[in-house]
Amino acid sequence: MNTCRYNYKTTLLYWVAVSALLLGGVVKAEDQKPQLTPDEQKQFNQLSPELQKALKEMTPDRQKQLLARIADMTPKQRERQAAFEEMRKASAVKDPDQKMDAMAEFVKSHGEFMKDGGDGPFNIAFGARDYIKANHNAERVKAKLTAIDDAFPASANLGKSAYESYIAKSLLSSSVALDYAESQVKSSIELLHEDEYVESKKAIHDEREEYDAKYEKLHVPQKFNPADAEDDYDRDQSSRYATLGGIEKALGRDDAAIDAYHHSLKFHPNTSTYLGLSELEEAKGDKNAALENLYDADLTGHLDKKGIAHLEQLYLEQHPDGNEKSLIALLDEKYKATFKNPVNMIPYAPDGSRSTRTALAEFFTGAACEPCISPDLAFDASLERYRRKDMVLLVYHDNAPLSDPLANNVTEERAEYYSTEHSTPHAFVDGKELGLVEGPATHAQDAFDAISKSIDKQLDVPAEAEVTIRAKRHGEKVSVNVEGTIAKPQPSVLVHIDLIETGVSYSGENTIRLHPMVVRATAKRAGGSGFDISNRAKFKAKYTFDLKKVTSENLAYYSQFDAALKKRTHGLGDANYREYENKMDPSKLAIVAFVQNNATKDVLQAAFASVADTPLAGTSQAGGEE
Repeated sequence: MNTCRYNYKTTLLYWVAVSALLLGGVVKAEDQKPQLTPDEQKQFNQLSPELQKALKEMTPDRQKQLLARIADMTPKQRERQAAFEEMRKASAVKDPDQKMDAMAEFVKSHGEFMKDGGDGPFNIAFGARDYIKANHNAERVKAKLTAIDDAFPASANLGKSAYESYIAKSLLSSSVALDYAESQVKSSIELLHEDEYVESKKAIHDEREEYDAKYEKLHVPQKFNPADAEDDYDRDQSSRYATLGGIEKALGRDDAAIDAYHHSLKFHPNTSTYLGLSELEEAKGDKNAALENLYDADLTGHLDKKGIAHLEQLYLEQHPDGNEKSLIALLDEKYKATFKNPVNMIPYAPDGSRSTRTALAEFFTGAACEPCISPDLAFDASLERYRRKDMVLLVYHDNAPLSDPLANNVTEERAEYYSTEHSTPHAFVDGKELGLVEGPATHAQDAFDAISKSIDKQLDVPAEAEVTIRAKRHGEKVSVNVEGTIAKPQPSVLVHIDLIETGVSYSGENTIRLHPMVVRATAKRAGGSGFDISNRAKFKAKYTFDLKKVTSENLAYYSQFDAALKKRTHGLGDANYREYENKMDPSKLAIVAFVQNNATKDVLQAAFASVADTPLAGTSQAGGEE
């Protein structure tokens, strides 16, 4: 899968491996050309075999980049790296019992590495998971797990809490030693102290800020917000109580399960909690109550395929006159009733310096990308701040960090054009990248203010072209005519024509459900997208979008991406889309056209026209509708 740029990993081996396998830049070994300097080659030869293997998967440019970062590691990072190498060796032991013993010894001898709830506890618990799955001798499992648990230093509350939480989930998943799982998760809850948790999050934030300031070319400094850490704490405690509820339910203690589930929801909405409550209600015969919990589970964005199918089935049972469209509308209303965009939006008021330019904003996001939440909400508010004659927004969904069913081949093409490396979020205004304020909803106002400042400034820049769109739909065909003029004809200029859906409903893992201005297709020519209008003062372009073909191509994309991901990760990853969202609502279609210098990436002008509301013989005004 691709990545959110905000996801900061403290172990460089993990970071390098992810970069090699997932971020692109991967080449076949036979295509590699040795381009390292003698000093770089010497540094490469001193790396561990695992790091060398990961680097060999990369292009020479990325090798150089990462070698420079490895050389620049702080002493603390080098200590972590050494610990990670030792942990990897313990996890690689073949004999299952000896492997568990080796991991217990590692925890005992690397107490500092195990203190927080990060890579150390997770990887140890991950290594123990296979032992739990393969060994159903409860007493033997408990003995090995207890040895690891007892090896944690007394000062490692966060790390031990994280480890015990992971172990309790694995035991529940395998239905092994549930009494021990119950004690583990209860201990995990007791060990998770909010003040210590927030302090740890601040240390991670500060280290990430130092790293990003050094390596991110458009880094926007962000102060630590304790409210973000407190929300993360609530989520983690909610998850622990959800696990406790699941264990009590598996043990047949329904009242205790309900009590744990209610504790979970006091902290934060949780998919497993809603599913557990739904199953208990349905078992009692109360399908309406079960359905209400399934609605809430869907809105968390983590309901899996099986859960979604059951939701749809139960909805139709309880609503015989209902259909897919009415269920979507119901979930939309429930989402709107509980969610409010925190951005305080002030409508754009042009002054005397306002030009005739329509600014084009292009936003790369992911429905599972938590760092994307603040710019997502900021652009959503921007659509309210500006008229379409002021700003046009194109939203490209990418599979970052998880599969996003709103992604398609247009995303792939534009991500390559702008060199986003398929990470999110990224944004460009008239072809120039913005530095984005990233993070949860608490940062949305800052993100909005920064974006608005950039767009306001761009609207004062004289337009270098005029663009007019005529669009009409006849059944499954959308015919588009674009024409315009260019003030100063220049080489390497293309006019792009995009088909967008102004609103799509999909519960993303980052909890955002309503997605605006989603790019569905682009006008194609031989060799790529866009029409060559180089060195012309006037231009015309025609294109017809076949909606059935667009729907079919976007469906085929899911399989194409899955196959490419498996190849890129050597079979370790798969797309696993929870839902397919390739179908479009014809009443929400619109056309965006923009003129761009393909070499400099400067956008000369853009325009917008709604297909659904455009009369058959109608046109939009130059620069888009009002």
